[in-house]
This record gives sequence, C-alpha cells and structure tokens, in this order.
Amino acid sequence: MSDARIFFFLVPSMFVLFGGFLIALSMADRSLKAARWGAAAFLVGAGGILLDALRPIGEEWWRHLALTLHFITVALFIQAFARRHGEDLPTAALGIAAIASLLFLPYQPLAPSPEARLVIVQLVAFSMLATVLPRAVRWRDGRAIGRLVVGALGLAALSYLVRAGLFVIRPDTAPVTDFFASFYNVAFHLTTAVVGLALGLVLLVALGSDAVRRENRESAMDPLTGLGNRRRLHWAINSDEEGKWTCGSVIAIDLDHFKAVNDRYGHDGGDRVLIAVADALKFVFRGQRICRLGGEEFVILLPRDMTGQLSALAARALAAIEALRFEAPLDNCRVSACVGTAIRQQGMGIDEMLRRADKAVYRGKAQGRGQVNSADAANDGTRPADRRA
Repeated sequence: MSDARIFFFLVPSMFVLFGGFLIALSMADRSLKAARWGAAAFLVGAGGILLDALRPIGEEWWRHLALTLHFITVALFIQAFARRHGEDLPTAALGIAAIASLLFLPYQPLAPSPEARLVIVQLVAFSMLATVLPRAVRWRDGRAIGRLVVGALGLAALSYLVRAGLFVIRPDTAPVTDFFASFYNVAFHLTTAVVGLALGLVLLVALGSDAVRRENRESAMDPLTGLGNRRRLHWAINSDEEGKWTCGSVIAIDLDHFKAVNDRYGHDGGDRVLIAVADALKFVFRGQRICRLGGEEFVILLPRDMTGQLSALAARALAAIEALRFEAPLDNCRVSACVGTAIRQQGMGIDEMLRRADKAVYRGKAQGRGQVNSADAANDGTRPADRRA
C-alpha cells in the first residue's frame, strides 16, 4: 500500500479514536451533550473520508454521498460547539448544507461543472462556519478557552476559503484514474484531517475545562438550597482582597427557633423551610452573593453601589421570610428571623463586617427576635432598623 493510501486510512482511524474519547466523556458525564455531537461529527467524518477514498473513480453517486457526509460533519461540529453553550447550530447553516447537497445531485441540469464544484464545496463549508462565528465571539466570556474556540472555528473557516482560492488558481479537472493521484483529493483530505483534529482537540479541552469549572462550582454550592457554601464565601472574600470586586456591606440572617421546627416536623420539614427561605432570598437579592453557612445561618454580600439600599433590602428579606406559607403538614409553621447588617468602614475587611453583623443578629435575638438590627450605631451598638423601609 502506498504512503498516500496509508495516510488516508490512518486519518479515519484517528477520527474514530477521537469519537471514542468523546463517547466515553459523554457517558462519564451525561450533561456533556456537546461531547455526543462531537463524537457524531468524528464518526460521520471518518465514514465520509473512507467512502471517498474507496469509491470507484467516476462514480457520481458515491461522490455526492461523500460530499453530503462532509457537510453533515461540518454541521455536527458546529452543533457540538453550540450545545456547549446551550444553543443549536444556526438554521442558516442547515439551509446552506441542504441547498448545496441538492445542487450537487448527479445528472441534473443545474449540476455545476467539475471546476465550479471544487470551489463551491469549499465556499459552502466556509459559509456554514461563518454563520456561527458571531455567536462564537459572544461565547468567549473573557476566558482563554473561549478565545481558543473562536480561533479554532475561525481557522477552520479560513482553511476552506484558502482552498477555494487554491482550486481557482489550480483546478484539478484532468481525468484521474487513481484517487490518490488527484491534487484535489489530497489537498482536501489533508487539510480536512488537520482542521478536524484541531477542532477535536479544542472541543476536548473546552469540555474538560467545563467539567472542572462545574465541579468547582458544585463544590462551592450548598446541595440543599443551591446557595453558596462556606467555600463560596471564602472565594468571595479572596476576590475582594484581590480587588476583583468590592464588597460594601453584608447582611447576616439567622432563623428563629429553627431547632423547634426540626423537632416538630422532622428534618424533612426543616429542609423544606430552608429551601423556601433560600428561594425567598434569591428573589430579594437577585444576582448577589448569597451563602448558607450551615444550619439556619445565611449571609449576603452586597457590592459598594448597593450600600444605600442596605436597610431596605434587609427589611424586605425579613418580610419575605415571615410571609412564607407551607402546605400540610407544615401549614401551621411560621418562620421568623433576626437580621443583622454592617457597612464597610475604612480599613475593614469582609471578615470584620461579618463579625459585626453577627453581633447585631444575636443582640436582636436578645431583644425579642424577628427584627432587623444594624451594627453601625455609635460605639458599635445595635439599633432596630426601620422595618417599613
């Protein structure tokens, strides 16, 4: 077997290997739907290359099927990257592929000449990739992996555009008796292999990065309520210290008599109460850093530009908690809390603000519970906040 033939059977084998990696990844983590689409792209691509390499010279229907499989491969790669961001490939890409497949049907009046077909195939694939590039730019998300994805898709689109130019300069229209002697076939499949493997590597790296980020995110999440946990709080404190964001104030919340809820309704009932409280806090403090520190303690970190709303937000949080109502057997359960607030002073860190807010919470408990107190009164005392704010 010639070196060329070895190459053209090695490439599909590598595609199948990449497809196998992605299948294994999708089975290990079923949430990685992009891995399934990537695996499909590699397997279909391998089939298309083998079909084109083995087809009898001059067999137009085999050629048409190989070209169609190539367009499907491009569409599947686009879908893989789109699904990574919860989207689907653009409808325009599907339309371009479908029209091109019909245009290349053998023995029909509109079928392009061999010279034109070489160029059109490249332009079709380029156009399909071009439809997703604007989205890919939006997917970057400021991360290095996002820029890598944009670069890989851009490189793939550019390769098709360059090939179109090459085939215009040097059309390969002379009769060919050997598939592997054709400049078109060698150039087409060589660059397809390089681009396909590059896209596969980038997809594997991107999915691996996503899996690590998700694991880190889940490790910093309270599994019961979906709020942040102590690790998330520590991350926020570190980010503040590194200047990535600035915390201006904190709110500490401790539910009143929560042990009695567990004693009366069991831990399942207590969990229902905690979930309801968490949902209420998510509604009041949408988009802010909310953490459950264990048991019935909650902390909210607010940015500096929300400091002026601190009292009003604390009052809203308490009102939302007290307004919670439950179905049987918790229909007689009423929830209240003590809320403490603290505003950042010069030279003060988040840890110190939290200590001050906790003091306000426990002084509130000593004063009768079910109230908002501020740690920012004179001499570090506390004062009931205006609950109608």
